[in-house]
Amino acid sequence: MPVDPVAIDPFLDKGAVVRALAAAARERCAAVERVAALARDEASSEESKSEGKYDTRATEASYLARGQAERVDDLRRARSWFEAASASPSPCVDLGALVELRMRGRDDLVYVAPFAAVPVDLGGRTIRVLAAQSPLARALAGAVAGDEVEVEGPQGVVEATVLRVG
Repeated sequence: MPVDPVAIDPFLDKGAVVRALAAAARERCAAVERVAALARDEASSEESKSEGKYDTRATEASYLARGQAERVDDLRRARSWFEAASASPSPCVDLGALVELRMRGRDDLVYVAPFAAVPVDLGGRTIRVLAAQSPLARALAGAVAGDEVEVEGPQGVVEATVLRVG
């Protein structure tokens, strides 16, 4: 029986969060793989061959293809990480933790991962992926529900309260 996505509380079903993040990573990776294949084809096509010493189409196409290939590698690593991520609750903010925060008067859901990734919507809530090396994730490291942290942001110091960790 399918689960109504509006009825899901991400903290009651962290597995649904991990599955949604893995699915988003797979979709993103597949899309970028298609773009990378097009860039690779363009770099090696007859139409990209240089017609003179000032014609840089081939060079530009090869740079684009290389950049897309690196992006695909990054997304494949992200996909693999999410597919292997644990759905077990975390006692404190750490890699793989689902965290509900109150910042600037609003509640946010974040999932701590080794890298930033595309946010997902689940149960009517948006779950953002917070890179572990970001200033906010570093400030939150080891925090438990009820803890307050401060982090330096572009507009000055921002205070965050940890509401739940899972």
